[in-house]
Amino acid sequence: EHNLTSLGGVVAAAAHELGTPLATIKLTSAELADELDDRPELKRDAELIRAQAERCHDILRGMGRTGKDDLHMRHAPLGAVLEEAAEPHSGRGIVIHYDLAAEPGAAGAQPQIRRRPEVIHGLRNLVQNAVDFARTQVWVDARWSGDRIVVRIADDGPGYPPDLIGRIGDPFLRRRRDEADRALRPEYEGMGLGLFIAKTLLERSGAEVSFANAADAGGGRSGAIVEVAWPLRALALDAAAQAAPLGQNAPIHG
Repeated sequence: EHNLTSLGGVVAAAAHELGTPLATIKLTSAELADELDDRPELKRDAELIRAQAERCHDILRGMGRTGKDDLHMRHAPLGAVLEEAAEPHSGRGIVIHYDLAAEPGAAGAQPQIRRRPEVIHGLRNLVQNAVDFARTQVWVDARWSGDRIVVRIADDGPGYPPDLIGRIGDPFLRRRRDEADRALRPEYEGMGLGLFIAKTLLERSGAEVSFANAADAGGGRSGAIVEVAWPLRALALDAAAQAAPLGQNAPIHG
């Protein structure tokens, strides 16, 4: 957990340092695939390696952008930050719905929130998990009031295993997979680290994170649901901060 607290300071460096080896993996795997036309199983493996290297490159590129010290990008409307967090998983064949609204009696305008790397990457991991297990749809809902912001991420998948619901978010949490699960997601060998990292990062930002299985209240929301709740002061800018001049951008080195 201690290592995760320094995420904001290392993501840009990691993206830079890993760019060259990932490019080498992509090039080599592409050349291997071209040479394996007579061995289709190995060709598929080489193509999978290339696809995963490309995905790593895209993730690191996004992390590098988040880590840059651009004063004009330090805060954004809540909805924009949620869409930024979910964007890497928007083209994976699952429909992602957004529903943002003020609680009764609260100001209708979306709050401007800080684009903290731990918030973006924590939410991104939660969306990834929802997309991984969803059948067709994921919902990202946000509500705000005068004292807090709540984000809920739900899917129409099978939900969390009932016997593990109290331990979701623990590191290295793993359960035995049945044949139906293997058929649905043959590539998945999760050990609970994604949810652990997400929970840790979001809690470091001042949030409370809870996991549950959603009761079927209509609209297909009968799978897993994660609720992330912040005190408004932990995430949103007050009026004075929004009106203050930004000053000069710091140069980006490296």
